[in-house]
Amino acid sequence: MSDGITRRKSAVYMTNDEGPDEAIVQGLRGAGCEVTQTRGIAQTLEVIRSLPDGEIPLLVAEVQSGAMPLLALLRERSAEMPPTLLLDRVGNDIYAPIKALEFGVKAYVLSSQPAIEREITAQLAAERALAEAGLDSRDEMTAAGAAPRPIMPAATTSEFDNGFDWDPVAHVIRVAGKYIHLSPIEGRIFDLLLKNRGRTVTFQDFMQNALRNPDISRKTALEQLRPHMMRLRRKLAVHPPLAERVVNTRGSGYMMM
Repeated sequence: MSDGITRRKSAVYMTNDEGPDEAIVQGLRGAGCEVTQTRGIAQTLEVIRSLPDGEIPLLVAEVQSGAMPLLALLRERSAEMPPTLLLDRVGNDIYAPIKALEFGVKAYVLSSQPAIEREITAQLAAERALAEAGLDSRDEMTAAGAAPRPIMPAATTSEFDNGFDWDPVAHVIRVAGKYIHLSPIEGRIFDLLLKNRGRTVTFQDFMQNALRNPDISRKTALEQLRPHMMRLRRKLAVHPPLAERVVNTRGSGYMMM
């Protein structure tokens, strides 16, 4: 790979006096990124300005360190926002995930999530950013003799051809100018349907991945699943074209068309 490509495999991490989240740093490094730590908006902007165009595949910023004002300034100064991962150390601002969606943030992470989830989310966000920049984070690791990391479904804000954005971390759908807030179980159901779009998600899949109780009986699973599915469909009904995509596969499960 060329020197230019190597230089672009980096991440800028804006944090506060507590220092960076080690799980996120581990995930970034797992994607092959060199991490530059900054503190405060001014220093972060200075680092970004000092780098050549296109050299930042990923910006990591903490909500409590001024992430939202930073993103607002970047939007004012540049037509192209860097792909961004936000870390929320508190999680008490219900508007922060909504603002993140408006800024097009790639991933929104809560510090209360298990370390392994934070690490995987950071790695996937970095790998997605590298791929969008025309890079493959695995190439140099493979060339150096390291086993390439498996490609996993990205837990990022995703935009699909039917015109909606989905944030599986905040459990928020943005569609037609509206925000649909899902409960954690509803969010897992929707995410499972979306990742398997065009294929039936079986009741067993829901039991294991949405209800997270694979040992319950099929009858009990159905009794527990149906109310969540009904509430999900009622929420999706604010945008009928989206609600109509979720269909029942008789006797098997549900499918998103």
